[in-house]
Formats: sequence, structure tokens, C-alpha cells
Amino acid sequence: MKTVSIILKIVVALAAIAGIVYIAATYGDKIVAWCKNLINNKCRFFCNCGCTCEDVEEEIPTVAETDFEG
Repeated sequence: MKTVSIILKIVVALAAIAGIVYIAATYGDKIVAWCKNLINNKCRFFCNCGCTCEDVEEEIPTVAETDFEG
């Protein structure tokens, strides 16, 4: 019984790692672009840097502009 529990834990851990690798391979470029957009437009979220939110250029791609491979 203890062996089955250990094997199940290993299988679940491998499945989680495989899921993370799949998400990184499939959506990695979109995740990186989102993070860069978040960092570049920090004024939009924290608005205490002296500028107004209207001064920040919006460069968020629309659904029609993104590439979908499938």
C-alpha cells in the first residue's frame, strides 16, 4: 500500500511538470509579451510617478492582431 502511494505521488509530480512544460512551450511568447507590457506600463497600475494615465501609450494587441497557430 505504501508503494502504491509513492508511485502515485511520482506520477502526479511528473504530470504537473509535463503540464508546466506544455504551457511554457505553447504560450511562452504570449506570457513574455504580457510581462513586458506589464513592466513597461507600470504607471497604469501604480499612477504615483507624477505622470497621468492618459500620457501612457496603450499598445495592447487585439485578438485580430495576434497570431494563432491552430
